[in-house]
Amino acid sequence: MRFEELVGVELPLVLGPFGGLSSVELTTAVSAAGGLGSFGLYGFTADRIRATAAALRSRTDRPFALNLWLPLELPGEHPVEREEYARYVEALGALFDAAGAERPAWPIALPPSFDEQIEAALAAAPAVLSFIFGVPPAEIVEAAHDRGIVVIGTATTVAEARALASGGVDAVVASGSESAGHRPSFLAPAEDSLVGGLALVPQVVDTVEVPVIAAGGIADRRGVAAAFALGADAVQVGTAFLATRQSAAPEA
Repeated sequence: MRFEELVGVELPLVLGPFGGLSSVELTTAVSAAGGLGSFGLYGFTADRIRATAAALRSRTDRPFALNLWLPLELPGEHPVEREEYARYVEALGALFDAAGAERPAWPIALPPSFDEQIEAALAAAPAVLSFIFGVPPAEIVEAAHDRGIVVIGTATTVAEARALASGGVDAVVASGSESAGHRPSFLAPAEDSLVGGLALVPQVVDTVEVPVIAAGGIADRRGVAAAFALGADAVQVGTAFLATRQSAAPEA
């Protein structure tokens, strides 16, 4: 199935869901133009997710995507406890003092509950739910499909793309190392997953049977044409949209 048919859009273009820089105006503008507008929900509480979905629906009747971060634990990593955090700050105390900087306190605001986030996102029933930092659990994929929601995952390596396809996602974003912001790797550390789009996209296309969305450094029609030549079904563009007046990025 073509990407456009899968998500119900006219153009094979996805707005990159920047966490913290997404705006209702930009998301709906992309959707209104025939692409798939996306809104990054990183750090959003369930109430804020519901309010955002309502705001998006008030401005467009076209398909849009909501994007969530999956809880990520890489091999060898562990959550930092408060006592351990205090030891780190104490060990670096001389550096803070020399710079005249205040020693950082234990964060009061902790990340929202993912379970509450996904419950709110599913209830909002967007056309698409997209994820980074892992394979969405089978029960989430099933719940999304039961509501008619398309599920998209994000891969930075062929192995991650294979894992996502095996996990039942409907499409895979092949995110080359040219992508801006954080690296959404989940099977290995980001520094070990720096495959460029020119190499990554065709390998992912050859590996999975679901539509592949090329991402990373695509900013004009030459990049779009190159992605399609590599076999991609669609492109995801983020940074190029940050300069628009609808973007939530601060003016320089």
